[in-house]
Amino acid sequence: MPQLITILTICLLSQTSAWGYDRDLWASFPSMNYVTGLAQSNEAIYVATTGGIRRYDRFAQKWLSPLTKRDGLPDNRVQSIIFDPNARELWFDTPSGPGRWLEGLQTIFLGGGPPQQSLQPRTRTRMPPIVPPFGYYVENNRIIGPRQDFAITQTLIDNWNNLWIATWGLGVGMANLNDQQLHFDQFGPIEENVTALAIDGNTIWVGGEDTYRAPARGISRYDRNTQKWEYFEAAHLIGLENPQIRTILTDSTTVWFGTHKGLMRYNKQLNRWLTYRDTKQWGRVNALAKDRHILWIGSERGLALLDTRADSLDRVSGSEQAIINAMATGSSHIWAGTETGLYKCARGSRTWRVMSDEQNFSKRSIRALAMHDSTLWIATENPSTLLCHHIDSNTWQEYPLAEIAGSQGVSIAVNDKHVWISSDQGAFLFEKSRHLWTRYHTTEGLIHERVQAILLDQDDIWFGTGEGLSRFHGTGAFLE
Repeated sequence: MPQLITILTICLLSQTSAWGYDRDLWASFPSMNYVTGLAQSNEAIYVATTGGIRRYDRFAQKWLSPLTKRDGLPDNRVQSIIFDPNARELWFDTPSGPGRWLEGLQTIFLGGGPPQQSLQPRTRTRMPPIVPPFGYYVENNRIIGPRQDFAITQTLIDNWNNLWIATWGLGVGMANLNDQQLHFDQFGPIEENVTALAIDGNTIWVGGEDTYRAPARGISRYDRNTQKWEYFEAAHLIGLENPQIRTILTDSTTVWFGTHKGLMRYNKQLNRWLTYRDTKQWGRVNALAKDRHILWIGSERGLALLDTRADSLDRVSGSEQAIINAMATGSSHIWAGTETGLYKCARGSRTWRVMSDEQNFSKRSIRALAMHDSTLWIATENPSTLLCHHIDSNTWQEYPLAEIAGSQGVSIAVNDKHVWISSDQGAFLFEKSRHLWTRYHTTEGLIHERVQAILLDQDDIWFGTGEGLSRFHGTGAFLE
């Protein structure tokens, strides 16, 4: 019998052996504000969402890392959950199949069905007395807010006399019925399809694009100190006209957004949004670069510039047919990567010149650019490579990377020792000293294999993916 138990335990653990990432180093931030169910155990409150399962440690009174596909869920869209206290198992159902979270073993076992006895928390027709946050009130199983109403999908009063409210779009509400104070906890970016990231002091701006499941609704801001999320929704804000974000650039007073329809700005001091309309129809703005008071704008239909002092727009004559995919700011030049090659403009000037070299590296189709010290890093397609252009010596180096080809979003992030590149097949780390590539995928800790944006943040690396954010805490090996 002991041998049988050992074999059974090994079989159970093997169900998630591929998901052996280091939880101390990796964190996931899927969009988890559409809640589909609630369940409790002696140790935790479980919250089913369209982005996975949240877990609240009842004794430590803190949120644990959520369960997502990288932990073994067959699908992040969790439709329902039931906890069986006898077996200490959380049963869940998803569009891709059911499974169980074995609380004691901290692992997922796929297949099976719910316990025979229904353990679903009951939805109350009458809410107990609670005090919602300012501007909100409860009416007819809905949370009525200052700009939007949110359906209550389920409620649960746990055995510690806490009320839990599952909402459709506002996250999960929590109230201790002794003091009746209700507060909501929201988690993850408003868009699951993250395509742009930027640091702004203690906060990180997160932009996204439409998915086949839902259109883009807004822009997210994450406070790294308080770990709180703030959302700016296009439907509720004057001046925020297009929530499909291609690129983000921050400065001391303004956050700039390149969108599918042009340029937006956010004035941090006035908390005010503004969309610039261009009668010549830019199309998607793919890249932004700042040179003192001049903002360079790279789009599907060429280059434009905004004089921020005069707040006036102008176009770069002759660039209308160029598709600008990337821009970078160096110490002496602004660089632009296009479908047909590399261009540069001396800082303080408005004249762009085409680059040339003997091997015609600069004539390739460019997907992404990044500047570090006096070196320009370039991701190209056909052939798919990482190019290193040493500006001072005017020399080039080439490092093939076939996985760039056909990727929806390619971006580069560089520090002293490493280069990161995003692709549809994960994130790739290039070690400069040894010229070695390493791929990072869902098995290493990414929430999704399609990586579209990479951001270096002191000791952390952020990855914008097709299903939310991943963060790697890289103290030591990767960020030295």
